[in-house]
Amino acid sequence: MNIKSIFDYRLLGLTGSILLIISQFFSWFSGYSLMERYIIATSVDISNAFLYLFPLISGSICLIATLLIYFKLEYRINSVIINFVGFGFFLIFIFELIPQEIDYITSAGIGFYMSIAGAILIFFHNLNILLTREKSKEGS
Repeated sequence: MNIKSIFDYRLLGLTGSILLIISQFFSWFSGYSLMERYIIATSVDISNAFLYLFPLISGSICLIATLLIYFKLEYRINSVIINFVGFGFFLIFIFELIPQEIDYITSAGIGFYMSIAGAILIFFHNLNILLTREKSKEGS
């Protein structure tokens, strides 16, 4: 029994993107979701408010890139490039948020862990795409 016949590795990117998107609506630090923190931040100070939307944005970008592979497999390199753009948004968010919330990292909520798991799945999805070889076409 071959594991590739059971499990489609393209589901890693799809699952990771969905985890990033729905992590936006679960509790991160101090019991608030990122959407609630975005609403609070826009009412007080709008300069850093859009930072809280980055997991939603990066998850959406990665979801579009993953769906691109499902429609046409020849777009897999384009998909990896788009995934890295979305992954870059998430890394900017993490490098900006973690230093601010380092005191509360021990009480992180489920949203934080869902986003980290989603980012890891997207990374392995990209790695899988880059390591797989295309089948050569006979007669060309």
